[in-house]
Amino acid sequence: MPPLCKLSVVTLVSILVCTSVNSSAADPWIVRYDGVGPVKIGMTLAQLSAALHQQLAPDELDEHSCFYIDAHGHNRVGFMIIDGKVARVDVGASGLRTAAGIQVGDSEVHARQVYGASMKVTPHTYIDDGHYLTVRSSDGQFGVRFETEKGKIVGYYAGTYEAIQYVEGCS
Repeated sequence: MPPLCKLSVVTLVSILVCTSVNSSAADPWIVRYDGVGPVKIGMTLAQLSAALHQQLAPDELDEHSCFYIDAHGHNRVGFMIIDGKVARVDVGASGLRTAAGIQVGDSEVHARQVYGASMKVTPHTYIDDGHYLTVRSSDGQFGVRFETEKGKIVGYYAGTYEAIQYVEGCS
C-alpha cells in the first residue's frame, strides 16, 4: 500500500476514535433530581418502556405497590416504581454522574465541596462509618441522596424527596 493510503487509514481511524470519544462525552445519561437520561420521575411503566425502547415489566406480578425495574443495557441503574410510576433512580456503580458531576467512588469530601451548604449530612442507618448526604431540589419536590462508607460514595439515588428517604429500597 502506498504511504499516502496508510496515512489516510490512520487519519480515518483517528477521526473515528475522536468522534466516538466525543459522543460518549456528550452522553445524555446524567442523573438529575427528576430523572436520568430520557427517564423522568413520574413516568408510568408504559412511558418508561417507551423512553428506553424496550418492554419493561416487573419480574413478578404481585400486589406490592413498590418494586424495581432493571432495563437491558443500563446495568448501573435501577428504577423504583411506586404505585405504577417511576419514583426513584438508584445508581450502584461508577460511570454514571449526577448533573453536578458526582459519581460512585467519589469522596464524601468532594461531594460536600460540590454541593456546599445545600447538602445535609446524617449518620448511616447500617454502616458505622457511613453517612447519608442529601440534597433537595430548589422546589423541594425532588432530591438526591448519596450513601457513603469510609469516606467514599458507594451508591446514590435521585427522585421524589419522599422516595429518596427510603433506607431499604421499597421496604
